[in-house]
Amino acid sequence: MSKTGRGLGARADALLVFVLMFAGFAQSANASTYVVYIPLDSPIYRELSTLDGLGYLDTYLDEIKPISRIEAARLTLEAQKNLGEVKDPDRIAVEMVHALRSQLHDEIGWLETGQEDNLPTMFHPLHRVEAQYVFSRGEPRRWITGDCVGAVGKGCDVPGRGGIYGEEGTPLLPNNDGLPTAPGSNEIMRMEGWAGLGGFFTGYAEGAAAGPFTRDVPGRSRGQLLGAEGVMSLGNFAISFGQEEMWWGTGHFGALSLGDNAPPFPAVRIQNIHPTYLPWFLRYLGPFRFQVFFGQLDGGIRYFADPWIDGQIVSFKPLPDFEFGFTHMIDFGGRHNDNYSFLGFLGRATALHTGSFLVGNTHQRGGIYLKFRFPRYRNLIVYQEINGADNLTFEIPVIGRFLPFLSVSYQGGFYLPRLTADGLTDLRFEYSILEPNYLAHSDSLYYTYDGYLMGDPMGPNATQVDIQVGRWIHGLNKITADVFYTEQAPNMYDYALLPVDYPYPLTKEHSVGGAIGFMRVPQSLMTALGPGLASVEGRVAAEYVTHINYAPIGRSVRLMVMLSTSFNPGFTSYVLK
Repeated sequence: MSKTGRGLGARADALLVFVLMFAGFAQSANASTYVVYIPLDSPIYRELSTLDGLGYLDTYLDEIKPISRIEAARLTLEAQKNLGEVKDPDRIAVEMVHALRSQLHDEIGWLETGQEDNLPTMFHPLHRVEAQYVFSRGEPRRWITGDCVGAVGKGCDVPGRGGIYGEEGTPLLPNNDGLPTAPGSNEIMRMEGWAGLGGFFTGYAEGAAAGPFTRDVPGRSRGQLLGAEGVMSLGNFAISFGQEEMWWGTGHFGALSLGDNAPPFPAVRIQNIHPTYLPWFLRYLGPFRFQVFFGQLDGGIRYFADPWIDGQIVSFKPLPDFEFGFTHMIDFGGRHNDNYSFLGFLGRATALHTGSFLVGNTHQRGGIYLKFRFPRYRNLIVYQEINGADNLTFEIPVIGRFLPFLSVSYQGGFYLPRLTADGLTDLRFEYSILEPNYLAHSDSLYYTYDGYLMGDPMGPNATQVDIQVGRWIHGLNKITADVFYTEQAPNMYDYALLPVDYPYPLTKEHSVGGAIGFMRVPQSLMTALGPGLASVEGRVAAEYVTHINYAPIGRSVRLMVMLSTSFNPGFTSYVLK
């Protein structure tokens, strides 16, 4: 339940976020443009990350995603300019900029000719099509602690009232927008398109058909809408509404705060399109980006069905080699949890007055992240993120050491983009330590959507370590190899409240695994219908698990094979003069 006694710190954090947001929003401009957000599975993010790691980007704040195509185009031109100022630029960076110019041809053209803010109505009905094959074998992880049947009179006498309810999508393929798959072979088709109207309003959508051809995935719809939004740009600000997907923070293998492990959820979102500077002395905080959303989660088996959720993130780069930011979210309301007035609703939505569990419980999460770059050590990047929540279910409250929250989780690591001096080999290390009540709550205000975890896919009370080595070969082809070790303990459960599904003592889970991945950056391809860009991506992973889902006996070998190819046709653009 909410610990409102320590609300002062949470309120101060939330108030700081809103002050900074509106200070940035006050710098409005008269111009507008078309804002098309890049799906989080796009190779453009990995290309920009490579350029940023090698030191060719000055204003890329990659802790806030998605970004728009027009922002990616601006970053491409920034990298191109910096490449021109280097005596001996990295060959891979030169090729990367060339590839990005091909993928963002229209948007770069608008910027280079000064047309970004004066665009005609245009249609791109088929902007990208992707075909994916996934083979999966092995038991998925599950987090089902909210069913208190059998525990009447022991503190939880309403089914679905507490804990957390969620399950893993595809084993060894997290952060996949919650696309439904089944054991064995699965086929996935994605398509996206967009249209720009009147020079300032954009509509775009990405849909998918997922699952085995021969059968349905139980409880899941084959058709999925991964992103369908309307976006209105007002100067350097974009207001979008629809199915939103987001990735917050520094994590690479999982997002501690908010990621795309779950499907996109309905929300309204505001963010600045390009980094900007805050007014007055706040200008010394450097390039600044923010994102704010307000949305609603699903009902599912929640006792507090269809709760509201909103969040804010701000990111700064005060020095060329230092970035930091703050995140905040609050989950509130829903059926049986809305005994408050309109002012009470506003107090919870802004986190300035969260009330009490007697009239409407809340579940806040907040965090801070830091990122340091060390150019003298081959551009070594070190990052650390801390995220806490205001809930320790049935525990004595102990305030987290670094945040005014309880239930503190940690994620950090380093990225060495020049393991070899030529910039063709990189090394990445990341760890996560997730608190027993991570994403969970004593009421049903847990952070899941459609049965999938909205943060790190390892779930509560888990630890993971991942080491990955990557190498660019034959131009824009990259091979990666990583090994990982995980632990997950069952003491997130209160044994007095164990559901009937767990009639035995629970045991700590251990696993070790590895994966090999391949990526080919989109390259030109001529087809019978005309030119386009084609890319290929693949991944093979295996994991050995003991005591999966905390079973006292049992060992499991989990396998996953994924092969994906996408095509961006160059013949579907229609412009109305």
